Amino acid sequence: MASQEVDPSVFQEHMSQHRELRALLARIDNAFQKSSPSVDEIGELLGQLGDRLVKHFTCEEEGGYFSEALLHAPQLLSKANALLAQHPKMCTEAQNLVVNLQQGKATDADWCTHTAALFRTFRDELLRHEKQENALLQEAYQRDIGITD
Repeated sequence: MASQEVDPSVFQEHMSQHRELRALLARIDNAFQKSSPSVDEIGELLGQLGDRLVKHFTCEEEGGYFSEALLHAPQLLSKANALLAQHPKMCTEAQNLVVNLQQGKATDADWCTHTAALFRTFRDELLRHEKQENALLQEAYQRDIGITD
């Protein structure tokens, strides 16, 4: 049966990376909520976010989570490709958060409010993206290990 071929560790690793990303997003949110956040601290955290995203997306793109799932549910290929196509844009947006922070601290007295708004917009987009990835993987594995197997 196909269900014997499913490697649950692949899905668990993917979910673990998503939990780590959410934890980092929460740390960044908390840093913005301090009474006087440091530009250096915010910059460091946003830089970590960009680095982590590049690594995470690389895992998904280079034979990682999606390829394993698509072996079990090739009918989901177009959904997977649409999600993968979002990765370069999201990496660029994450890098732009740092650029905007550096420009804002030099020209905007309220750099924190501006950067926080940009971050929260990005965070919400990333969380939607990750939720769609989770749903795709769950659909692939549920079809594979469903009750009709």
